Amino acid sequence: MLPTDWAKPSGMVQSRISDSRVVQFWDKDHLVAKEVRQQLSTSRICCQRNGIIWDAAALYPSDMHWGASPAFFGGAVLDVTGDVRQHLSAMSKSR
Repeated sequence: MLPTDWAKPSGMVQSRISDSRVVQFWDKDHLVAKEVRQQLSTSRICCQRNGIIWDAAALYPSDMHWGASPAFFGGAVLDVTGDVRQHLSAMSKSR
């Protein structure tokens, strides 16, 4: 999260990845960001500010249980949009 993130991201921001399997949300109190950070090795965390993950994409297979590491993690979201699309495509093909 950035200090200027006072509200949810706009529709334009959320439209960068429009796959119906993607869920995008604003983690105002950083609860999910803190939990995901605990699941990742420190070498995989790209986007942190004061120990809080921000502007990141994490992909989990539909059968994943909470506590497992994501199949893909990266950011900033704008920089990894192509990677996210590629991983989503690969996940679709492996079903």
